[in-house]
Amino acid sequence: DALRFTLLSMASPGRDVKLSEQRVKGYRNFLTKIWNVNNFLKMNKCKFDGVIRPEKLNLNINKWVFNELIKTKILTENFIKNYRFDEAAKTVYKFVWNTYCDWYLEFSKTIFFSKNKLDIDEVKRTSGQVFKEILVLLHPFIPFITEELWLRNKLKTKTTKYLMHANWITAKKLKTDKNIESVHEIIELISGIRSFKNELNISPGSFVDISIEKLDKKKQILFLHNEIVIKKLGRVNSIFKKDISKQSANYVVNGQILKLYFDKSIDLELIKQNLSKKQSKMQQDLDVVSKKLNNSSFVERAPKHIVEQEKKIYNDLKINIEKITFTINSLK
Repeated sequence: DALRFTLLSMASPGRDVKLSEQRVKGYRNFLTKIWNVNNFLKMNKCKFDGVIRPEKLNLNINKWVFNELIKTKILTENFIKNYRFDEAAKTVYKFVWNTYCDWYLEFSKTIFFSKNKLDIDEVKRTSGQVFKEILVLLHPFIPFITEELWLRNKLKTKTTKYLMHANWITAKKLKTDKNIESVHEIIELISGIRSFKNELNISPGSFVDISIEKLDKKKQILFLHNEIVIKKLGRVNSIFKKDISKQSANYVVNGQILKLYFDKSIDLELIKQNLSKKQSKMQQDLDVVSKKLNNSSFVERAPKHIVEQEKKIYNDLKINIEKITFTINSLK
């Protein structure tokens, strides 16, 4: 299965497949992840039976993961119809690993360990039933492990007890609303905190404090309503409504400022030096792209999509340089 998935994901039209042992190992890890997720769901007594009834979903994370499942199914079907098996494999992989495992299950853990029985029951049903649909989606790509898990869990549909005869989910996406969008915002916020710590060379496992004073009221409410999730997944100790006197740096998220506070052991001067080096490298890259775009011969003769690509690189570099300048100036 790992070899099969590797070959499918690398089978782009007009391209020779340069098989890498590391890629096969990577997809073997993906299979192990699926196996472990199955064990996690069984350990938490999640319910695989039945079908997802979107109209019965109350929790935002369940509505969100259901919508992402349907979007993945639609994209995957289209790629298969157009013989883009590589894109189909990558689409399912991204949903399973990133959306379901990295985000949905991590969100779910905060509910598993809460005291709200109704929420716990809904998460147990949704997580198990989405996993059941994942097995159906993955079956064309990795048939052996998916059929094994299906039979071990004694899963079935109205017409078959074998996964190879099961049909893909036929439900429609939910109408996008602010509740579903709020999950995307939370993911973006947590990802931003993680990447900002990485930019500052701060250990991903270390905890920080946050001030939300400079965020607008809508974002502040979002933060406070999802405090438990943000603290757990963003490795945050405390969320302050007002700025405090402590070593800090400002982080820009969607045009708004979030303030992160660090422990005294963090060397701010070293962070400034590292950011300055990164900024210098970006400035060099910006100068190279700028030279290309100022060359009328390149702009006129190069394919339109290449010119547009260079313009995008230029704009992204410029924005990132401005962000680093802002961060350096805010460090104190």
